[in-house]
Amino acid sequence: MSNAIATPKQVFTLKYSRKQIEETIKYICEKLPTYNFLSQNDTLNSLRIEAKGAFLTQHLDFRFQNSDEDTCVFELEVSKSTGGMTNDDSILKAKKNMDEFMDYLTKCINGYQITEEDINKLKSSRTNSIILYIIVIALIIWFFFGGGLEMLI
Repeated sequence: MSNAIATPKQVFTLKYSRKQIEETIKYICEKLPTYNFLSQNDTLNSLRIEAKGAFLTQHLDFRFQNSDEDTCVFELEVSKSTGGMTNDDSILKAKKNMDEFMDYLTKCINGYQITEEDINKLKSSRTNSIILYIIVIALIIWFFFGGGLEMLI
């Protein structure tokens, strides 16, 4: 029996052409260090983006549906790069990635230019996550091997 959780996905309708949306997605991936453009599949009408975290990498899959010249409908699904979603942390990170990317997409498609401040904010957030993980691991090691366990006994 698997304990995998369904991956978060949502359908969006934007009043822009598919071409404009694809160009904006690629622009965000070029400018922000957290995102990496992986592939475009014209047969399946999809794009795949990698969202890089401190230790967890996720994929953002854009699946375009029937659209006209002025409106584009697409489904955005977030999944782990390896395995399925198995805990609440994976889901929370996936929702954060979806919200963050869609925030940049909607701002940039309206003319917003990504700044050094945006880049530094994302780099800082990633660095803080790495530092937090290192501190937690160090505390666990100290607890089991450095005498913390003896204090409880």
